[in-house]
Amino acid sequence: CEQTCMCPLNMPSRPGLQWGSYTGKLKWIYSFLSWLTDNSKALIIFLAFLIIVTSVALLLVLYKIYNLHKDSLRRSLVKDDEKQLLNIEPIPADLLLENYKRKIADEGRLFLDEFQSIPRIFSKFSIKEARKNCNQNKNRYIDILPYDYNRVELSEIMGEPGSDYINASYIDSLKESSYQRLCLLGPKDETTDDFWRMIWEQKATIIVMVTRCEEGNRNKCAQYWPSMEDDTATFGDIVVKINEIKTCPDYIIQKLHITNRKEKTSGRDITHIQFTSWPDHGVPEDPHLLLKLRRRVNALSNFFSGPIVIHCSAGVGRTGTYIGIDAMLEGLDAEGRVDVYGYVVKLRRQRCLMVQVEAQYILIHQALVEYNQFGETEVPLSELHTYLNYLKRRDQPNEPSLLEAEFQRLPTYKGWRTQNTGNRGENKSKNRNSKVIPYDFNRVPIKHEEEKSKESEHDSDESSDEDSESEEASRYINASFISGYWGPRAMIATQAPMQETVTDFWQMVFQRKVKIIVMLTELKEGDQELCAQYWGEQKQTYDGIEVEMKDISQSSSYTIRVFDVTHAKRKEIQTVYHYQYHGWNDTDVPENPKDLVSMTLNLRKKLPAKPVTEDNRYSRSVPIVIHCRDGSQQTGMFCALLTLVESAEVEEVIDVFQVVKSLRRSRLGMVTSFVTTAVLKIRVKRGKNLLSWIRLNIVTISLPS
Repeated sequence: CEQTCMCPLNMPSRPGLQWGSYTGKLKWIYSFLSWLTDNSKALIIFLAFLIIVTSVALLLVLYKIYNLHKDSLRRSLVKDDEKQLLNIEPIPADLLLENYKRKIADEGRLFLDEFQSIPRIFSKFSIKEARKNCNQNKNRYIDILPYDYNRVELSEIMGEPGSDYINASYIDSLKESSYQRLCLLGPKDETTDDFWRMIWEQKATIIVMVTRCEEGNRNKCAQYWPSMEDDTATFGDIVVKINEIKTCPDYIIQKLHITNRKEKTSGRDITHIQFTSWPDHGVPEDPHLLLKLRRRVNALSNFFSGPIVIHCSAGVGRTGTYIGIDAMLEGLDAEGRVDVYGYVVKLRRQRCLMVQVEAQYILIHQALVEYNQFGETEVPLSELHTYLNYLKRRDQPNEPSLLEAEFQRLPTYKGWRTQNTGNRGENKSKNRNSKVIPYDFNRVPIKHEEEKSKESEHDSDESSDEDSESEEASRYINASFISGYWGPRAMIATQAPMQETVTDFWQMVFQRKVKIIVMLTELKEGDQELCAQYWGEQKQTYDGIEVEMKDISQSSSYTIRVFDVTHAKRKEIQTVYHYQYHGWNDTDVPENPKDLVSMTLNLRKKLPAKPVTEDNRYSRSVPIVIHCRDGSQQTGMFCALLTLVESAEVEEVIDVFQVVKSLRRSRLGMVTSFVTTAVLKIRVKRGKNLLSWIRLNIVTISLPS
């Protein structure tokens, strides 16, 4: 054939392929396309089908690409997580203080560099269960979720999706012999049943709560225990009963008993300790508070306690800080060194955002320095006599005793805060001793009378707003707020009033609603004035404040006066008890210490029987004013005595070292040449009511200044 053909007829044939069938299929396709062309509706359907198939295929391809990219990105993130970590060497115990000073210098730049290098979340650990729709309402924050690999799993409840989920994580112990820790989100109203189910299933007997239920008008945690009115509450199948409550200034200890309504086994005793002194913003100023909390928790734990459950609001910041301090002190005692950086990395590999902010990271270091420098100085009353005899021991006759060595370890705190207000020219004449000037941060301001509000009797209560006023808006008095057992402003230490400051003294007493004044000096010594007489036999008026003595009584070594203090314009009357102790001039030791103790116990009867609660924290609502000649030596000893007496009565422990250390931080000249140890014995009689009383002896040991 001479004609040109599009398809060569002599092309080699393939096995199984017949040319006839091939041309037949082509004819079918052409006829199908011809039919589609003639039938527009069918064409549209076909094109739509083709588009759908193509789209599905494209989506599958894109999804595959996305997964490949996601896996690649995740591998990249995992590499970045590890890549950004620093190589920080563990810190030997003897270099802790030096290391801290070096890193805190330059506004803590080195601490910041370390902290920021730790990934907030380690991407290699999946978080799937927490993100399921059925579990969303069980989380408080969308970015604080447990990793899948170490989350606490509850027993499943048939027919309830997500019933095995709770926002909680297991935290490995530093050593295999240590107890396990379990940290979680502060329970919400929706999760209190799950919380108690977890406590029962995990066989936990200690719960540490590092938050208050409300802080700054914000809900931080649901109250998952019975109210004060009802001693029993039911959460799901778990019945919780309060057996005992012990209220302390920084924490509340509750003895609980739980039973499971579905099980016939006997119930379990639970100890719940709630730390209430973490500020709304920032961290506790004194790391000793967390060391004290740790002592209380460790005193409760034993081999049979099960895991210790720890939570705050989110279960990462304060919780991680407490766990970090606890674990690092454990390592310090065992190995003589600590790896804070490495341990925080380890914590975040087990729960995201543990130790949430830089200030918490620094606080761990501060607590370690405090512990390493000063050690354990708290003593149970039952061991006090033995401990005191131990401290008096000398290894060599010419060497200081252990008690003297402890006293010499006390920081002086000289120059650690500013004293600008007391050193101003117009205020210098108001100071009896130029070496005893109040620090600016805790001085007691006096409001100008004309600025006092007439609307509320509570306007003179101490508050941060009032006390942060400018110097121009307040008058100066040589007085300092002093931390006592029941709070940071339990006492006011001041100098004996001078003729020109008597009015300021009474203004301070009235504005601060003071109920007790303790005077530890005579009016004169020879011809020298030690204190201006700031009261009279008849009614006296001091710039609108009327002072009238209503009663006077005398004992062998002290005098009690009762004053009515009245605002002349508003006619508000306050009853003030005035205790003057005699026989203690400029000597370190009072002539009769037992009488001083007797006076202390007497004046405590005038204080409120129970501390008041403010923002879920317990404190004394009004301060006690204490003064000697210049508000230092004798005043400091009395402040220490009162604090120790209250600590012994409530907790049956005393810590002379920490009390004196706190006083030195608050005011110059406090306890500079001696250490006072109160030896207390508490006898407790149990009956319908809990009765307790204290018998005290003062052992005073003079030491060189």
